[in-house]
Amino acid sequence: MADQPLDYEQCTPDEREVVLHHLLTQRNVLLDEALRVILAADALDDYRADGSLSMADWLAYRYRVSRTAAQRWVRAATALEDLPLIRARFVAGELSFEQVRHALTFAQPADDEHLAALLPSLSCAEIEVLATQRRRARRAAHDEARRLTHVRLQPDRSGEGVRLSGYLANDDAAIVGAALDRRAEAAGPDPETGLWGSHGQRTAGALRDLCAEDLGRAAAEGSEPDAAMVVIHAPAELLDDDTLERSATINGAPITPDVLRRFLCDARIEVSYDTPDGRTVGVGRATRNPPAWLRRRVIGRDHHRCRWPGCGRAIRHLHHMQHWTKGGATDAANLMGVCWHHHHLLHEGGWNATGNADSEITITSSCGRTLQSQAGPMAA
Repeated sequence: MADQPLDYEQCTPDEREVVLHHLLTQRNVLLDEALRVILAADALDDYRADGSLSMADWLAYRYRVSRTAAQRWVRAATALEDLPLIRARFVAGELSFEQVRHALTFAQPADDEHLAALLPSLSCAEIEVLATQRRRARRAAHDEARRLTHVRLQPDRSGEGVRLSGYLANDDAAIVGAALDRRAEAAGPDPETGLWGSHGQRTAGALRDLCAEDLGRAAAEGSEPDAAMVVIHAPAELLDDDTLERSATINGAPITPDVLRRFLCDARIEVSYDTPDGRTVGVGRATRNPPAWLRRRVIGRDHHRCRWPGCGRAIRHLHHMQHWTKGGATDAANLMGVCWHHHHLLHEGGWNATGNADSEITITSSCGRTLQSQAGPMAA
């Protein structure tokens, strides 16, 4: 009967090859169409509806593929737009996706016609060798980049400041960029306005803070520089009621309860709760900060990666799902490891996390979208 599966053992080798070629070609056709959908969805930021930071994160979560596979799809979706002849060979079944993904690491639009003719005659391993050779050819450029590395401070003509300029090789830039980005994100909003400054402004502040800490350590010969401590003052009533018109302050500037709770989660900061007459009745950090052993346990349980479904970025904060000012315990079941971006979503983006972090967490948006995060097999 037509609806019965074929008995491939009764087919000849040639017949099996024809069927297999047809099926794998159709797989390429479907994947190519999926890549076109991915390109459009990425351009329109569809992934943000689930709080994801990138299209690759969203694909990894929704379609249960590795982040590596998802990233390859996103890169291919973009690159193949400028390589129509290679794409045609792929859709015709003359190239596998494995061959194409290696070729996309070096293929340029000007190479499209040449590579479309060459690649079908090469194995996947041979194309991978080509990609490696192309990377090696760029080492001279990298050495030149290292030679050009410099940082320069020049007084501005106005006399009111100094202009910073320079050039870093990619590997140095990655290290410097990661350090500054980490500081810039942890810096929080502008203490004078309560608003987030531009990334460039926060990066400048991060560079200043790094240098100030280095000087402080040198001057103190290892003692802790108390002068570097930032203190938030909050009305004691905020411990029980975050709807009060009164607000917490940092350097005298108001911040919202959401921002206060975010700082309390994992910031290197001291929060003093004050009565109306100015008496301090509690120091938040002394009661809320997870001890080192617990922090290691939570980060290990979450495999050092943000717990948000599909994210995979490094953990930067331990988030109290039930906030500690509302009775939430500082224990593993109430703590989830998150990156900077998703920590902001949980405090100021309208998202909420509930459940037992040692097993399953439910993450819900303000409009009712829900995501599930299951603890890995190493969870205690």
